Amino acid sequence: VGVVLPASKVYAELGASITNGMKLYLEKVGGKAAGRKIALLFEDEEATPDVALAKTRKLVEQDNVSMIAGYVASPDAVGSRDFLDQNAIPTLIANAGANVLSRAKKSTYIYRTSFSNWQPNHPMGAYVADNISKKVTLVYANYAAGSETAASFKETYTGQILAEVKPPLNTQDYSTYISQIRASKPEAIYFFLSGTDAVNFFTQAKQVDLFANIKVTGSGFGVEQDVTQAIGDKSPVGAVTGLHWAYTLDTKENKDFTSAYKSRYGKLADVFAVQGYDTARVIVDALNTVKGKTDDKQAFLKAIGDVKFKSPRGDFLFDAATNNVINPVYIRELIKDPSLGYVNKVKTTVASVADPGH
Repeated sequence: VGVVLPASKVYAELGASITNGMKLYLEKVGGKAAGRKIALLFEDEEATPDVALAKTRKLVEQDNVSMIAGYVASPDAVGSRDFLDQNAIPTLIANAGANVLSRAKKSTYIYRTSFSNWQPNHPMGAYVADNISKKVTLVYANYAAGSETAASFKETYTGQILAEVKPPLNTQDYSTYISQIRASKPEAIYFFLSGTDAVNFFTQAKQVDLFANIKVTGSGFGVEQDVTQAIGDKSPVGAVTGLHWAYTLDTKENKDFTSAYKSRYGKLADVFAVQGYDTARVIVDALNTVKGKTDDKQAFLKAIGDVKFKSPRGDFLFDAATNNVINPVYIRELIKDPSLGYVNKVKTTVASVADPGH
C-alpha cells in the first residue's frame, strides 16, 4: 500500500496522526489481511500538488503498489486524481476534503474515508445563525479547503457576513489578519485553519486577547487535539465547531480506540488518527473479502464500497452515489476537562450527512 501523507510543512502533524491511526489498526489485526502481510510504503506529499503527484507516480510506476491511501491537502488529492483514475489505481483518500472529488471529479477508483469540505460546515451555518450570532466574520486559509468551507457555511447561514479574512496556507505571522478581524467588529468568527496554521493563529490571537468579546465558531479541525495539546491554555475554550468525531464520544468503539491510542502513543487521539484507523480497517476488510486478490480490480473496488462497520466516529459506510463516506456531524464545544485537558464535548448531533454529489 503506497501512503502519500505530509511529513513536513503545515500539515506534518496531520500526516503523523493519520499514520499512527493506520498503524494502530494494522497492529490490532497482526499486520495482515487474507493471511498476507500488509506493507506500507510512505512518501511525503508536503502539501504541494506537484510533489504529491510525483510521489504518487513513483509509488505506482517504480514500487508497483497494489493501492494508494492518504492525501491531506485538497489540492494534492485533486492534482493526483487524473493519474490515479487513468491508471486504474484503487485509492482511499484519508483526509483531503475537496468537494469536486465526490462530484465532477468523482472516480470509480477513488473512495474517501474522511469527509467532503461541505459535510461538517453545511449544518453549521444554520446552527450559528440560530444559536450564536447573526454577525460573523469568516476566517479561512486561502486555498480550496478554506473557500469550500466558507461556501458551504454560507448555504445555510442566514445572518450577516461582515468580512472574509483569508490568510495564505502556512502563514507564520497573523497580526495583519487579526487587525482585519478586529476592524470588521464581528460578534463571532467562523474559521477554517488546521495544523500549524491553527496553532499560530490561536496562539497569536490569545496574546492580543482577540476573543475577549468575539465568539469562536468554525470547522472542528483547528481545535482538535493536535492543536490543543500544542497550545494548551491558549486554546479557545467555548469554541463551537462541527466535525465527524469528538474525543468525548461515549461509545464502546471510541473508548476502546482512544484508550489504545493513548497507550500506544502517549498522547490524545485526534480526528486525523480516527481517519487513519478507519482507512486501515477499510483496506483490511476489503482485502479479506477478496481473499487478498487485488488483481481483479472490479471485485476489489466493490469490496471497498461495501465495507460497513462501527467506527470510533459512529456508523461507517460509503455513499454509492459519490464514493464518499456518510458521516454523522457533531456540533461540539471546546472545554477544559480536569483529567483530559482541552477536548470537545458534543452539544448536538446531525445524523447521516452525505455530500450532495453536485
